[in-house]
Amino acid sequence: MGRRRKSRKRVLLKPRKTIPKIFTCPQCGQKAVKVTLRELNELKEKIVLVKCGVCGLEATFKYNSVFQPVDYYHRLVDKYVAGEI
Repeated sequence: MGRRRKSRKRVLLKPRKTIPKIFTCPQCGQKAVKVTLRELNELKEKIVLVKCGVCGLEATFKYNSVFQPVDYYHRLVDKYVAGEI
């Protein structure tokens, strides 16, 4: 007779937290702010457009390879709170 098999403990992996791609608008409160990268053809310069799809709040920033989309979103919020937009 064989002996009883030892049961293995399953290792539960926690899902990785990811940076969101759609953000909450500071003006209307909807989750509709999207960050897009655009390239200007005549100048070969890249700009970042941050725009709310519901209320139309938008801002443009110069592209910086160090920043991520969340950084540009926070720049938009800072401009909105300061009253520049």
